[in-house]
Amino acid sequence: MGDQLTVTASVERVITDTAFVVRDVDLTDGTLLVLSTAASPPSPPQLVTVQGTVIRFSHRELTDRHHLGPPGRYGAFDGGRALAAREITVW
Repeated sequence: MGDQLTVTASVERVITDTAFVVRDVDLTDGTLLVLSTAASPPSPPQLVTVQGTVIRFSHRELTDRHHLGPPGRYGAFDGGRALAAREITVW
């Protein structure tokens, strides 16, 4: 954790204004949760390039900082990897 990562992938779904899921065959599980501080998230199926830091996702620890909303929508990601976005480019 803490590694820098740049990934280009399609947006699979938007969870909240600050959290969305990207999908790409090169990702370990096929998907990756992206946490953002951007004003508005991209929309499915837009292609995005995201640069950021790989973190261990914990809804409990990150909910206030990222305004994540209810924990139920994050069950598949809790304890796994997420990308704290520093920069997002929509293509």
